[in-house]
Amino acid sequence: MAQRILEAGHHLAVYARRPEQARPLIMRGAIAADSLGALAAHSEVLGVCVGTDDQVQQVADVVLPHMTAGSVLAVHSTVAPQLCVRLAAAAPHGVEVLDAPVSGGRARAFDGELTVMVGGPELPVQQSLPVFETFGSPVLHVGPLGSGQVLKLVNNYLFAAQVAVTEQAIVLCRELGLDVALSMTAIASSTGSSRANQMFVAGGCRSAFPRHSEGTTHGARLLAKDIALMDGLLADRKPPALLDSAARAGLAVAFEAGAADDRG
Repeated sequence: MAQRILEAGHHLAVYARRPEQARPLIMRGAIAADSLGALAAHSEVLGVCVGTDDQVQQVADVVLPHMTAGSVLAVHSTVAPQLCVRLAAAAPHGVEVLDAPVSGGRARAFDGELTVMVGGPELPVQQSLPVFETFGSPVLHVGPLGSGQVLKLVNNYLFAAQVAVTEQAIVLCRELGLDVALSMTAIASSTGSSRANQMFVAGGCRSAFPRHSEGTTHGARLLAKDIALMDGLLADRKPPALLDSAARAGLAVAFEAGAADDRG
C-alpha cells in the first residue's frame, strides 16, 4: 500500500517498528520519520496498518495528540468498530478518524486493486480518496464511522465459511473419483467459485494459510481474531446459525493448514 502511494507521486513519510521494513520505501524516496509523533505532526492523511485492536490503540494514543486540524487518521487494520468510534471521540478538534479496512491480499495490494471499505463523514472521506485510490479499487464509502469495520468482519466471516465449504468440495470430488486439482480449477471459473476456492487453486491450503516455524499460521491467527471480533459484534443478537457453524469449521481448516495438500 505504501509503495503504491509513493509511486503515485504523493509525499510519503513512513514509520515502522522494525526499521528494515521501511528501508525499501526510503530507498525509493519516502521520508523516514524518527518517531510516531513526528510522523503525525506532518501528515495530512495518516494510515495505520497494524495487527490488533491493542496495537491500533497504542499507535493512536501517540499520534492523535500530535495531529493538526484538517488531518485524517485512517485505520486500515481490521478492528472492532467501537474502537474507531472511541478514537474519533478522543481526537483533537478538527482531526477526523476514518475506518478504512482493506481486503484482497498482498498481490492485489501491489496491483492497486484492494477493496477499501470506508466508514466516516463525507468530507474527510473525499479528502482521503486520492490516497486510498492509489492502492484501492474499488474504494467504497459504506456508511458512518465503524461501518467499514462491520462490513469487513462480515466479509471475513463469509470467507471463513467458504474455506470450510471448499474443503468439503475437495473431499467430495476425491470421493467421487474426480481429479481434485482439475476439478477445483474448473470450479474456480464457474458458478461455484469463491475467493477461498481461488486461493486453494493457486497453491492449495498450505499456500492459503502457510505455516510459520511455531507451527501455527499468521492467516489463521488473523482469521481467529476476526471471528472473535464478530462474536463481540453479535453479542446482543443471535448469530446466523448456518454461517456461524461454517465459519468456525473454516477456522479449524485454516489452523490445520496443509492437511488438504497432504491428502493429495
